[in-house]
Amino acid sequence: MRQHSILAELGWLAYFLVVLVIAVYVVNILVDALFPRHFNSTVADLLAGVAAAAIFIATRASRARRAR
Repeated sequence: MRQHSILAELGWLAYFLVVLVIAVYVVNILVDALFPRHFNSTVADLLAGVAAAAIFIATRASRARRAR
């Protein structure tokens, strides 16, 4: 397994936080628009977190495959 620098890992953390913020914003807007009477921001935030994690894992895996 290849070692990464601390700066590279901090870059990945910053990327994840950006993806998470965008996902929370978009999912909250979509859930509020689709289900206005049953809007639950906690559930929307949970869905956004799962989506952001999936995007992060897919992006990091594809970059690792290309680096080989």
